[in-house]
Amino acid sequence: MRVAVVGAGVTGLSAAHELARSGGARVTLYEKEPYLGGDVARTVAIDDGGSGPVNLDLGFMVFNRDA
Repeated sequence: MRVAVVGAGVTGLSAAHELARSGGARVTLYEKEPYLGGDVARTVAIDDGGSGPVNLDLGFMVFNRDA
């Protein structure tokens, strides 16, 4: 069976991994961004103003607005 997983966020990556590991599916993963992890988990380059960019892992950071 061929399966398409749309979105390489945490859920899409997990689904693709489990489907591929099951051995019963040939998985193709589609992502529009040039990185994996979606909006929740990713690495961004921050300019430190001196020696060059520093890679910062955002992990599972969620910023909630105060009500």
